[in-house]
Amino acid sequence: MRRLVYILLGFSLLGFAGCSNAKRIAEGKPLRPRDPGYIIKHSEKNALDWDWLAFKLDTKIEVNDAKESFTLNLRMAKDSVIWASLTPALGVEVARIKLEPDSVRLISKIPMNKFVYEEDYEDFQGFLGVPFDFYTFQELFSGASLGLGQDNEKFISKVDGDDYVLVEKFPRKIKKLLGGIDERSLTVKNSESLTVILNQRRGNRVMDRTDSEDLLIKRYWFNGVSFTPTVDIFDDLQSGLTIRVERSGLEEHEEGFLPKYTILKAIGDGVNLEAELEIRRSKVNKEYDLPFDPPEDYERKTRL
Repeated sequence: MRRLVYILLGFSLLGFAGCSNAKRIAEGKPLRPRDPGYIIKHSEKNALDWDWLAFKLDTKIEVNDAKESFTLNLRMAKDSVIWASLTPALGVEVARIKLEPDSVRLISKIPMNKFVYEEDYEDFQGFLGVPFDFYTFQELFSGASLGLGQDNEKFISKVDGDDYVLVEKFPRKIKKLLGGIDERSLTVKNSESLTVILNQRRGNRVMDRTDSEDLLIKRYWFNGVSFTPTVDIFDDLQSGLTIRVERSGLEEHEEGFLPKYTILKAIGDGVNLEAELEIRRSKVNKEYDLPFDPPEDYERKTRL
């Protein structure tokens, strides 16, 4: 009975818009246009309500044609710590990671390469090739849009098939860099990565005079019925790095929804990365121990 109450409550939070859109999709009609504030508000209503999260994830990573598969046991205390244990096919833990808002710690247990690493995110980001901090990882693993915020005045909205899409507004000089392309031209999720159209000398001059935040083009897609995030795309015009996050398959909890499948792709600026995460088992709001005891005899490193 309690579970039924939560399910009914979840449907009520979707509101008339979700029901209306489900009917329109079933009838082959387009979604009703909605403004950015409406989309963000409904997405927040249906976001997972959590203080603790725990997962067992099947993980596949490909970096520059090198492929690895492993199980990731992951535990998170909101805004505080992300703890992970990495186990390959043989079932023996080879690494343990502890992320906090201002620090990264890692224990490598690989034979002939045992060490303890502790540094800040600047070095860790350089190793990964993607500019993720603690809160970006938290959003990635919890199924939230990366770095969305609540300032709906920064976006334009449009319907893209069965999804809503938000594109962050950008200044006129960015449109010149892109050869006259504007925000509404970027509302198709299968569009190619953006490139600067101006000649290299002029383009570099414009970018040198432009705030780095303005050079990052942000796009977000949301399911037209549940308003859950489905795709994030980020194009850094300065570095040429494109990051794409795709989510599919909703895992239902009393506290909300989690995406069962998440794919992260990062291409450009010397990076060629693809990571696939599949939830095998998850727990919401159950507190866990986070053991992290580096052996005294392990080598200490500050660079990876």
